[in-house]
Amino acid sequence: MTMFSDPKYETAKLFLNQIVMSVFGLVTVMATTASVPLTILCAVLGIGLYVFLIYNMMWEIGARDRIRADAGRYEYSAFKPFKMGLIAGSGNFLFGLLCLLDLIPNDVTGKTAGVASTVCKLLWGHFLGAAKLTGTLSNPFVWLAVACFAVLITVLGYNAGYRGFSLIPALHRQKKNKE
Repeated sequence: MTMFSDPKYETAKLFLNQIVMSVFGLVTVMATTASVPLTILCAVLGIGLYVFLIYNMMWEIGARDRIRADAGRYEYSAFKPFKMGLIAGSGNFLFGLLCLLDLIPNDVTGKTAGVASTVCKLLWGHFLGAAKLTGTLSNPFVWLAVACFAVLITVLGYNAGYRGFSLIPALHRQKKNKE
């Protein structure tokens, strides 16, 4: 049972969510590339679904940790969701930093920056439609900002769950004990 309470398992689930949403985003962007309204719709839905999945998962982890803390089996750590988000997004930060090599002339970096930029676009497929529409597809700072955004959602979801607050009240209703 420790596997399901271990942050490594939850971090792996965060990374898996990202991979699945990237494939979903790539498929929708490729399917709707001829129609701007459909691309906008798919970009908004892809980003919204990704944010919802991350927020909901971290909310549940935070709520579970709160129950454990109230029972005296867990001590609150403000850095836990931050660390989970950073570890799950470590590849994103690495490739985002490598994308900064695009700013250096090609004779110094070779093709490293192009490869890193391509991997970033594959890892963040769910943001690809929005980046394409806004013209920020080749801006390396966008990919670092997207990685930071994912960590922010991770921290927000965990802390909301830990404190019993929900941005989506219908989804996270507290069950009343029948006595």
